[in-house]
Amino acid sequence: VSPRDGDDVLRDVIYWLGGHGSTIVTKILQHEWCLVDRNRYPMAPLSLDNNLDKTLQYIGCWPSGKLELLPMELVSPRAEMGSSRGLGAAPTETL
Repeated sequence: VSPRDGDDVLRDVIYWLGGHGSTIVTKILQHEWCLVDRNRYPMAPLSLDNNLDKTLQYIGCWPSGKLELLPMELVSPRAEMGSSRGLGAAPTETL
């Protein structure tokens, strides 16, 4: 994902990705594909229900988040996100 500002929200990233392929937004919003933060271990999908309108800083993806777009079947549905990181990031349990 391109460099973003800390006050951009996850929805901004999804629609930016949609500019690179017309089906991307639909597949993400229908939970066929997901965004994961590659800086966390274990890898877990970012919850759209909780985070779509949250800032990248709030969800811990700014200034150094590495987001990856993956088909949902490649991500464990039971995976739990690792600990929060970054100044101003919300505690993991709120995400």
